[in-house]
Formats: sequence, structure tokens, C-alpha cells
Amino acid sequence: MSDFASFVAVQTAITSLQSPLKRSRDGYSFSLDTNQWVLNKDTTISFQKEVLELETTTHEGFRRSLARYAEEVSASHTVNMYLRFQRMVRDTGCKKIDESVIRNWRAMLDDENVIRNWRAMLDDEHEWYLGSLRGFLISWHDYGYKGISSQVVTVLERMRIRGNQKGVAIVNRCPRTGALTQNEQIAVSNELIRLFACDKISLACYSYLVTLQGTARRAVQLRQLKAIDLIKEHCAETGATNFYLDIPRAKQRGVGFRELFKKLSITEELYLTTLNLIQQEQLKLGESWGVKLTEKQKQLTPIYLDWVYVEQILRESTNAEVLDRLLETDVLHLSTSQFQDGFMRQVNLQNQAVSERTGDFIQLSARRFRRTRGTNLGRKGISALIIAEALDHLSTQNVMVYTENTADTVTYIDKAIGKQLAPFAKAFKGEIIETISDGERGDDPTARIPNKDNEVVGACGTNDFCVQGYEACYVCEKFRPLLDAPHEKFLNSLYAQKEARLKATKSEQYASTKDTLILAVEWVVQACKKVKKKLKVI
Repeated sequence: MSDFASFVAVQTAITSLQSPLKRSRDGYSFSLDTNQWVLNKDTTISFQKEVLELETTTHEGFRRSLARYAEEVSASHTVNMYLRFQRMVRDTGCKKIDESVIRNWRAMLDDENVIRNWRAMLDDEHEWYLGSLRGFLISWHDYGYKGISSQVVTVLERMRIRGNQKGVAIVNRCPRTGALTQNEQIAVSNELIRLFACDKISLACYSYLVTLQGTARRAVQLRQLKAIDLIKEHCAETGATNFYLDIPRAKQRGVGFRELFKKLSITEELYLTTLNLIQQEQLKLGESWGVKLTEKQKQLTPIYLDWVYVEQILRESTNAEVLDRLLETDVLHLSTSQFQDGFMRQVNLQNQAVSERTGDFIQLSARRFRRTRGTNLGRKGISALIIAEALDHLSTQNVMVYTENTADTVTYIDKAIGKQLAPFAKAFKGEIIETISDGERGDDPTARIPNKDNEVVGACGTNDFCVQGYEACYVCEKFRPLLDAPHEKFLNSLYAQKEARLKATKSEQYASTKDTLILAVEWVVQACKKVKKKLKVI
């Protein structure tokens, strides 16, 4: 993505937040200020009396948060959030979500408060309404709109709420805002690569998201990063090369901008991604100012530069001394709101990664990446002290908020579960063909994909060079599986391998390493059966 295109994309994402005219995920336009939003042909939200009579600040915050949902997630989930919120307002008669009263809920006092009273009104069968709404309320706060305080979020996060009863318990504490599952993590990683490869997001946007994913640090910490913080070290004793980010600490009492750091080991891939971004920004900054950057200026160049502010400064002065002074401060760094409203929003608007738990697009936030890191460590039995260190906490006090529970966040996928999860996961993104000639490359013999028994299982829809083997084809959008190929035989072998790994290691986590592939092949098998039934082959 060109510098200009990158600038336009981020500015468009930010500007659209300020405009009253919105666009739903399905492409339908609606106005923030009207009381009826048409999100698609089947879904319309009509604001009712209870919601319209909310206190002004809460009402405006609710509208803006719901509009954001309408733009970024499915219409059905958006209307569900409206209905759940309306139900809460109707049942409690509240005019606002009172943070001062919510705090008293923790002490189980008899004071009137919105969340506690509404929960008491719900029977076991309907308590999941609050669980469903919780993710929306937390997102509302994360968006920065008024009406939901951090105290309300704390109460919501510490609640243990019964989930909606389903045939299979595939939903953990919060599939919308909580830790990502292993399959969701893989889906998100693949989607970020796709968006960047397809020129949908800039290098800066891609770098920010993978840095969040790889470090689990807060946005307020990453915004402070400068080029000098990226470190490559060679160990003379072992001969190994190590890569680090020296990340500024945040939320430490009495600590200001870049006053305290913690060195964090990172992968070579993240190092190279960040290095490419740094070199790009340094080159552009020097060209914009019309100077060759000194070594010190290069070191102090923000990794995430605020080009809007740079352009404003350049209209007033191109003095190199001005640049030196600015590089010592935080004014050239992107703000956390620009991360959220620019980069994160840009990704969420285009994101096609689907959750196997909800069947909907995966919503991303810096909070989710931190929770995922903590939960992953918790699943491995890592102590609270080490988890606190990994998440850059001074103490273990808040660790449980991020680790959630580790017992019920993983659904072990066997044949029974796999059949039910496959339609939700949508791990397979290609198209089924009846004959090889139906593929993009026609009868080209090199398009044929054989399995380990040399049986043709499908065709490749691209001429790009690939050495990953036929297993990886099932999770590739360019794969065209044959209708009559032995996909079910392959699926059974994957389940057998999984059980063998579990028996040998006693580790469900290790046994589940190919779950994304299993769900993709499961979907292909089910889809082939449907096609055959439609063609009356069966």
C-alpha cells in the first residue's frame, strides 16, 4: 500500500467515526441520528421509547457504540445487542448505567444498581442475556464513548454468568471480547497476512496488529516506541542471534513518557517486520523535511509516526532544529485513539476471519490480545507471578481478569464436536468442483493436487509456487477440492492422529495442533455430501 493510500485509508476510518452517515457490514447506509436503521434486507433496528428516554450521555454513547457494531460485525449480532440492551433498560427502568452504584455490587450490598438488579430478574434460562450483552458493554467502554465507566467494566469482567444452553458448549466466558481460541488465533494471523498481501492495510497497520499479537503489550506502550527500541544482539557464547523490543512501561505510578523500560524477546519475523517499517518511516521523514536524518534522529524516529501532525508542522516550518525538539517528545507519535479508531477499526471493517464459536467475524482489540496471552499461559499451568510478568503487571492482583478461566475455554474437538463446529469455523475458504477441468487452470496437469497415496484430491487455482503439501491446501482459498475425492478418508486419519498424540503425550493442547485443518476438512466433507444430495448422487 502506497504512503498516500495508507494515509487515506486510516483517515477514512477515523473520519467515518465522526460522520453521522454510517454503512453496515452488509453495505446498507443509515444515519446515526435517525431512530430506524436498516442494516440489511432482513434486519432493521427501531429505537423504542425506553432507549430514547435514556440520559443524554448514555443514549449518545449507546448509539455510537451500536453503530460501530453495525459497521464491523453481522447485522444479526448487532440487532441482538440492541434487543438485549433494550431488555435491560426496560426491566430495570434505568436512565443510565451508574458506575458509583455498580462498585457496590462487589460487596453484595442491597443498594439499587442496574446490572445487579437486572441479573436478579433473570432466571437461569435467560441469564445468558447479560453474558451476551457484556461483550458489547465492554466494547462500548473500549471505544472511548461516554456512558460506561471502567468500574462498570470491572464488575462485568468479574461476573460468572451461565451461557446460553446449546447442544454443544462451545462458548467460553466471552467469545466476543475474551481470549481467542487456538483456531481463532490462527484465523486472525492468516487474515492479517491476507489483508497486507492484498494491499488492504498498510505496513504500519500490519506491524501494529502483529506487535500487539506478539507482545501482548498495551496500546499506550506501543505508541511510545522509537527506532532505538528495536534491538538485535549476537551471543558470542552460543552463537545465536536474539531479537528484542525495549518497550516503555505504562500505568506505573510517577512514570512519564519513555522513563522506564522492559526488554522483551521477540521473534525474528516480528523484528524484520518492525525493521522494515522503521526504515520506511525514516526515509519518508527525511524526504518530508528535506534533510538527511542524523544517526540520533534516526534512533528517535517514532515507529508509529503521526503523519497528520507531521504535515501540519511542515506547513509552518522545515527547520531541522524543530525536528530535533519534536523527536524528543511524544507529539510525532500516533495516539492510542488513532490506533483504535484508525488501525484497529480499519482491520475490523475488512476482517473476514470467522470464529468457530459464534460463526461471526472475530472482533479484535488490544484487550483481546492481552487476554489471549494470559489465557494461553494459564492453560499451560504457568504461575500467576510469571503471567503477571508476561503481561507487564507489577503484581498478580489483576492477572485473573486476563487469564479468565482455563478449564472451560478449550473445547476438545473430536468427531462429534467437529461436525457441529465446522459450519461455524468456516476454516475452508475455497470452492468445490466436480472435475479438474472446472478449476481456474482447466486440464493443466500441474494443477492437480495428490494426497500421500497419490490420489487426486483437488486442483490448485493459482500458478503461485507452493511447497507446503496437500494438507495445507484445505485451508487455502485457492484450493478446489474434487467432489468425489477421498476427503473423508483423510479426515478420519486426522482424527486418528489426534487421538494417538493425546494418548502418547496426555496433552490436549499438543493433540489439538491440527484442529484448524480438521475443521476445514470436516467442512469439505459436509459440503460435498450436500452437493451430492442436491445432484441426487447419493
